[in-house]
Amino acid sequence: MRKLAIILWMMIMVQAQLFASAEADSSTPLQPLQDISDFLKQHEVPIKSWEVIMKEQIHHEEISVYVQKLQAQYPNFNLTKKEGNKSNKYILNRQKASGFSEQFIVIASKDVRPYAEVLYKSSGKDWNPDIRRDFSPRLLTIKQERFAENTTIFTCLTSESSDKINGVLLLEKFSSRLQIEKLQTLNENEFISNTGYTSHWNQALPYMDKGVMNVQYALRQDMGGKTTLTFGTPIISSEY
Repeated sequence: MRKLAIILWMMIMVQAQLFASAEADSSTPLQPLQDISDFLKQHEVPIKSWEVIMKEQIHHEEISVYVQKLQAQYPNFNLTKKEGNKSNKYILNRQKASGFSEQFIVIASKDVRPYAEVLYKSSGKDWNPDIRRDFSPRLLTIKQERFAENTTIFTCLTSESSDKINGVLLLEKFSSRLQIEKLQTLNENEFISNTGYTSHWNQALPYMDKGVMNVQYALRQDMGGKTTLTFGTPIISSEY
């Protein structure tokens, strides 16, 4: 009986560890990207590109020292500076390594002070197990070295559909797959956008007076008839 009790206890502990591992995996910051990728591949829709972004703010007076520290910490990144009418940008760029590119972007607004915005952006054209294996630890390292623990990680993935009708059907299937609670829908002639919340992903952001959101998915058809699908947590439209 004693041996049986020990065996049962060990089985329970192993099951608890497996459950904890599964829970940890489902809450990883790249889980949305993986879920979207799995969905598109299941429906044989090619992935066009993916992107991951982290943001934070620093004081305007810290910009020079901050950029110098980035250069010292990441010597394989090349620095360029772009001056604009509304802002100056310091861009540290690292070309593709293991299937993805990386950038640090420091945006110093000429109008909005005293803060400047810092972004880390990584992007690639395909998302597969090899890229995920290489990128996941890299992302966590960058976050630990340069960003706060509670920094939100934004993910975005784009693909193309053969036509608008198939694209609309795909968006509905995506909504059903993740059991998305729709908070807002924008429907124009060549553009459809949905904002919502899914309990499948842990991160969420306040959304007006409608609670929280953590997913956006959209369809846009250009003049040539090409239909682009975009999925994000949320979609970040910018000129970074």
